[in-house]
Amino acid sequence: MKYLVKQLKGTRPVADLLGVSQHTVERYVAGKLRRSRRDLRERTEREVKKRWQPQIRAKAKKRAASTDGLVVSTRARFGFTAAPGTTDDARIGDITRALPPR
Repeated sequence: MKYLVKQLKGTRPVADLLGVSQHTVERYVAGKLRRSRRDLRERTEREVKKRWQPQIRAKAKKRAASTDGLVVSTRARFGFTAAPGTTDDARIGDITRALPPR
């Protein structure tokens, strides 16, 4: 709740967004109410995730652009399908590549 109040710059916009009274939002921020109703909790989580995730992505992109770029690492299976134990049997290998900044 505090995150939404900070993002929307006030308790009134948060109350309008969540469909509750401004006084209810103020009580949550002050810590007088601890457990919210299930529907209010779900709406709050949805709105926080909607605003939080783009921030995290933007910070990661900004950090990557200001440093040496991104490093991508993945695992892959290389080889052929063969009888187990033979030299032609597929092996798992790690691939790591550095992508230059833009």
